[in-house]
Amino acid sequence: MTVAREIMHKPLTISENSSVSEVISKLLDLNKSRLVVTREHKPVGIVTEKDVGFFLFTEKSNQSLDKMPLSQIMKGLAYTDGTTSVSLCAKKMIEKNISSLAVGNENNLEGIFTKTDLTKFYSIHCAKKYAVADYMTDHVFTVHDTASLTRVMAKMLEHKISRIITKDQHDNHLGVISFRDFFMVALELGVEDLSDDYSLSDHIRKGFVSTEGFGALTIASEIMTRGIFSIKSNQDLAKACRVMIDHNVSALGVLGDSGRISGIISKTDITRALASLA
Repeated sequence: MTVAREIMHKPLTISENSSVSEVISKLLDLNKSRLVVTREHKPVGIVTEKDVGFFLFTEKSNQSLDKMPLSQIMKGLAYTDGTTSVSLCAKKMIEKNISSLAVGNENNLEGIFTKTDLTKFYSIHCAKKYAVADYMTDHVFTVHDTASLTRVMAKMLEHKISRIITKDQHDNHLGVISFRDFFMVALELGVEDLSDDYSLSDHIRKGFVSTEGFGALTIASEIMTRGIFSIKSNQDLAKACRVMIDHNVSALGVLGDSGRISGIISKTDITRALASLA
């Protein structure tokens, strides 16, 4: 039986005194989706890319993100004992609707693991247990490639999703947009309009929520990641895990009999599959 301690790794951290802007920059610089928040070198919470994304585009105050403390958006860490089985850990993550678990306790953080680590584990240890069709999500959220970024973000927030598939006027699927794409374009385009009166973080937020900002003037096709990694519904779920890990993606399109994408299989679905083995 494989246990939590065997799949954990050392967490990347950020000080609780950091600003929301500093969180965004560090997530992008490290190309990571979460950071453990520390106070005097002790863990006190966690912040994820998804947390930042939902906060960034729904928070309406005039306070600059450079001055807004990380403590306003961080969440508490969920812990598990290092000897807990991987499948029981997966079950706990699904029940709590979280994407990571810390190993140890508040006084001794041994490590952390995520849905990515569970996906790696499944790819190695769970071949031929399930097919993709057993755990795929049938519904596919899409947006036209000519939609403004403001419209794209509104749809992602409405459905509480962290990625969305783009399509053309003929309903052909073209690519994917994630929160990371928004962070990157906001930083890049925000700099162009930067003045002495506004901080970079003001542009990150206001540029998308304002009808005059670059979120309204930029369209989906300009920032989307072109192409969608996919897999057939009758293939082994472990193979789907390998494709996700090999290409560093969080989800795959699932091809139906027509050869078109008819569903999604994500790391959350993999976690559900592992939880069923508990």
